Amino acid sequence: MFGNRKNFNDILRMFDDMSSQLDSSQLGQWKSETRVSEDGTIKVTSFYRSSEPKTSKGSNGLKRQLELAIENEDFEKAVEIRDQIRKMETNQETISKLEEELKQTINDHNFERSIEIRDELKKLKS
Repeated sequence: MFGNRKNFNDILRMFDDMSSQLDSSQLGQWKSETRVSEDGTIKVTSFYRSSEPKTSKGSNGLKRQLELAIENEDFEKAVEIRDQIRKMETNQETISKLEEELKQTINDHNFERSIEIRDELKKLKS
């Protein structure tokens, strides 16, 4: 009678297998929505993927977002993404040097300089 019941971990593993077959670059961010009954006794939370594509900070992710914006004929967004890609590509050499320097300052326990470098990197990447 109870021998055919699936373990909860087995169910999660099956879900992971199914979701890994999907093209994850097409899926949006995970979001949740909670609804509470009027009297407050029942609370239901649903988790779902939004229709907006995941944001990726790499140029490959931005290029994919650019393609999606063009497909959707959202040309204003496409121009913004194109500018972000250009800015990222022109700053890439400086970013690489700063990332190396950041690793070195962390190893040397020079945390004040590490914070300065982190702030510079944030400016270049945004």
